[in-house]
Amino acid sequence: MGTDLSKLIRAINRVGIQNISLLSRMTGMPIETIRYTVKKRFPNIGLKVSLTLNHQTIGLERYFAVLRFGDAVGGSVPTMMKALSKGAFLTYWSKAAFDPRVIALFSVPVSVAAAFGTFMDRLANEGVLSQYHMTRLDWTRHPELDGRYYEFSSGTWKVDWAKIGSQAEEPPAPVKEDEPPATPDIDAVDVLIIKEMELDAWRNLAEIARKLAINERTARWHYSKHLSSIANSNYVHWFPATPAEVSKAIGAVYEFQTVTKAQVAKLRLLFNNFPFSWFEAGAKEAYYQVHLAMPAGEFMESSRFLSTRLPEIVKRWETYPLDIATERSFTIPYEHFDQKKGWIFDQDKALKAVLPEGVTIKG
Repeated sequence: MGTDLSKLIRAINRVGIQNISLLSRMTGMPIETIRYTVKKRFPNIGLKVSLTLNHQTIGLERYFAVLRFGDAVGGSVPTMMKALSKGAFLTYWSKAAFDPRVIALFSVPVSVAAAFGTFMDRLANEGVLSQYHMTRLDWTRHPELDGRYYEFSSGTWKVDWAKIGSQAEEPPAPVKEDEPPATPDIDAVDVLIIKEMELDAWRNLAEIARKLAINERTARWHYSKHLSSIANSNYVHWFPATPAEVSKAIGAVYEFQTVTKAQVAKLRLLFNNFPFSWFEAGAKEAYYQVHLAMPAGEFMESSRFLSTRLPEIVKRWETYPLDIATERSFTIPYEHFDQKKGWIFDQDKALKAVLPEGVTIKG
């Protein structure tokens, strides 16, 4: 069964989850078996199918941010991060494990990127942020789950660390550095369909049409016209689903600045063949980062492995241990898309929503 699941995971990573008949032909598995496996068996063994979305194609550029909040914020960080997700393009955040910093990802329309930068500066001026820095990401990608190290029968990791790096490894998939258009070829229905696909990658277009109260034929037209090249694939990843599992997992972000293209290539080869990588990103200006989610029982071996291998490639890097229990993800900022105007952003409205209760805008 493990071989069949590995084959199914590879197929889903390549062609997505919408065409079950195609997955059946690629894997030799019956259609009903695939449905049962994805909807029932995957969650039971700690696996999840998520949408692979090309943010740039729909006019969004992504930012990695490290935030430190001011004293006035107090314990309202989760509330403020939720406000940022609604009003200012936040799509992911997690608290750092050992200090008060917050790690975040934003998906910002390129047409309002300058206004978003001003907004972040205003948060600092208002004392909401005591310190922050952001890095524009030119490409992002989700490395594939490596079935060699995952025991599907029990839903646990079984990593033979002696074998990692001692055998020929597959090179990482190439990445595209697309420049996001200021006026992407999408409309409000497209954005809502993408949002629903992000919420639950398994749902088909008929279910999404019912949720949005639109005709199924209309939904299929929008998908084939605008979305088939934007949201046409998925990725399978391990996730700590229950509170008990979250307590047994450790997150980390490794960030590499001032690295050469050759070093980035070596780092990508290392982390794309590292069992616990789930997200990687880079920028044109000598930059690379990778996000990890590690079972607690594998944390020390993972740390030893990376602390041995990384100095062979680079001299320095930044590590952000994460408290996965605080981690939250959000869909694309669909609230900011207007049928007539496209992507929009109201700085003052967002600032009022984010400021702690009783704090007023300075001016």
